[in-house]
Amino acid sequence: MTSKEFVGQEREVAYAKILDGTVNGGFNDRGMDVVLTNSLSIQVKSSVAGLMDFLGKSLKFKRFIPVVVGEPGTKEEILGSLAQFGGWVGRDVPQRERVLVGIAQVRVLLEGSPHLRNRRA
Repeated sequence: MTSKEFVGQEREVAYAKILDGTVNGGFNDRGMDVVLTNSLSIQVKSSVAGLMDFLGKSLKFKRFIPVVVGEPGTKEEILGSLAQFGGWVGRDVPQRERVLVGIAQVRVLLEGSPHLRNRRA
């Protein structure tokens, strides 16, 4: 196991604990690293580079999966950001607002979500 995989697994566990979900991560998880109790699943990324790659694949396969990157916030912060932008970006991530806007733009392209139009991070 690489250090990147170890950090990713630690983050999956942290997000699952905060959001009252279960870890489903691993190969062939169909992008659902953490399954929440309300049938929502999220992808957990350990870097912005990994996030960008994941969003690129989302566009290719025309399927949006909510995504989180960086250190978790509170349950309310994360769920609010998932609802508004389709993702959470930890405060430890440089250019956090720009990354949130990028996630929201991919979501709008794939889902046409009207409540996201003209929103800013």
